[in-house]
Amino acid sequence: MSAGVGTDFETANQSIMQVFIINLDHAVERWKYASEHYAKTGLALTRVSAVNGRTLTRPLKNVDERAMRRRHGQRLNLGAVGCYFSHLQCLEVFLETGDPFAVIAEDDSRPLENLRSILHSAIPFADCWDIVRLCGFHNPHPRKYADLGDGYHLATCLTRLCGSGAYMISRHAAEILRKQMLPMQVPFDHALDREWNYGLRASAILPLPIDQVDHQLPSTIVAPASNDKLPWLSRYWTVFPYRVHNEIHRAFYRTMQWRQARSRARMIQQQVPRRFERSAA
Repeated sequence: MSAGVGTDFETANQSIMQVFIINLDHAVERWKYASEHYAKTGLALTRVSAVNGRTLTRPLKNVDERAMRRRHGQRLNLGAVGCYFSHLQCLEVFLETGDPFAVIAEDDSRPLENLRSILHSAIPFADCWDIVRLCGFHNPHPRKYADLGDGYHLATCLTRLCGSGAYMISRHAAEILRKQMLPMQVPFDHALDREWNYGLRASAILPLPIDQVDHQLPSTIVAPASNDKLPWLSRYWTVFPYRVHNEIHRAFYRTMQWRQARSRARMIQQQVPRRFERSAA
């Protein structure tokens, strides 16, 4: 169960000081970029050595290549495999701490300087979420349920929020994901955005406080070549039905999540002292 109204707020404030940044050992410029920007937030940084997908050899353990082809319509991209297991490795590092919350971030993400204050304002509502998305692409058709102050809100996204550049996660969710996200069947951002499949609840802070496009850093995940994509007919014969099924379930479960979160948030706002609504940086 996530920490919530009963959570000691000062303990939560201390525990959320850690940001775990995924970084390949040779990607020195990317680490410099991330560490410089996250240092401005006042949050403590921990570098987690990423899994280099280009060094992996087949057969791959805990990777379902057939499911990947059916659901994603592409042959296996080793860079995406490295990304997937880097995030799971980050969850393991987080779970080695005693912290109830953490931020997981990729090394090309750039936070707002007031990120610490924004995150702290979401902690009193931790009974409403297990994962909070902080970065992403496309319009996820959000439904707000809690006012965090200064123009920020907690919201439930009724459609997909692409990308996995940064997210806040509870210890409970990390324990669930490290077990249930194996074997790999889709890229990590696709798997993360199916939290209902693991019995978890996802929210987002809007506007998103972390950006992933304000840089000139090259991608460390090699884009799939044209011949990596399966033939059109075989690709859409399986991918299209899977995605339709996925979106129907997403809309259904997230609508329920939003209604429950809205109800819980109202109670929390009545119970939590006013000083918790907007913590000091």
